[in-house]
Amino acid sequence: MKKIGEDKPCYGLGVKFALGVDFEQKDGRIISLYLKTRNTSVPLIVVADDSEAKRNGQDGIFALCSENCAAKMKEIVARELELFSGESSRVRL
Repeated sequence: MKKIGEDKPCYGLGVKFALGVDFEQKDGRIISLYLKTRNTSVPLIVVADDSEAKRNGQDGIFALCSENCAAKMKEIVARELELFSGESSRVRL
């Protein structure tokens, strides 16, 4: 939940939505997504249908401030199975 400065590195964690989760009307937008295991909302980029990320099998991307933060978010994604398939991968932002 830290603000990532313009001159700071940015890491990404790509996610695949669980079967039945549909954010189609939000394609290409940043949404606020509630995570039960964290009891908070976090920003998620919902990738557009015509994007490279979508062609690579990603439905959403979390923008993160560090590799440590990315590792923690990957653990959270693995527990949020009603939202995500449990699969995640680091992406270059």
